[in-house]
Amino acid sequence: MMLPLGLSIAPALTAVLVLGPFEPSPTPTTSEPTPPATPAATVSIVPPSVGAGAPVTVSAVCDGGTAKAVAKSDAFAGSGAFNGAAKLTVKTSAQAKPGKYAVDLLCDGTAVSASTSLLITQTTPTPTPTNPTPTSPVPNPTPSGPPQTGGGSASASGPFLFGGVVLIGAGAVAGTLALRRRRENGV
Repeated sequence: MMLPLGLSIAPALTAVLVLGPFEPSPTPTTSEPTPPATPAATVSIVPPSVGAGAPVTVSAVCDGGTAKAVAKSDAFAGSGAFNGAAKLTVKTSAQAKPGKYAVDLLCDGTAVSASTSLLITQTTPTPTPTNPTPTSPVPNPTPSGPPQTGGGSASASGPFLFGGVVLIGAGAVAGTLALRRRRENGV
């Protein structure tokens, strides 16, 4: 049996009106996850200020690693090659004048990738040998002033005095209770 044309289109037309115009859904695009950003080249000095001739620790991070990285500064006695290490110790020049010096990190060995500063505070004094003259002890020294018995740190005061009083009181209470118990029990 055939239905009139109007009745057979009715369910399809109702679906179109209810669902709205038919548009194909967009094809989902797959994107590769973005790799984490690699840190930019950095250089740091510990301690940030020293006297001339003192050692400092230089820490570096380069995009491609520190295999070719070099630290250079007019404050250093020479330049320091990292050779793949993240840190190196460099001695500052004993002739460096007090002031602020740039410390450059050359990740590829030639171009400055990062820089920081180092403060040379003063020239490290060179120890001079001294010849002390021997002194003989004074025979029978004469005391002057009041007796030197210490600063009183051994005397009981403050929390120690309070703690001692509490302990003595607790012992007295315990002794009184023990005596009372003995008397009540007839011993």
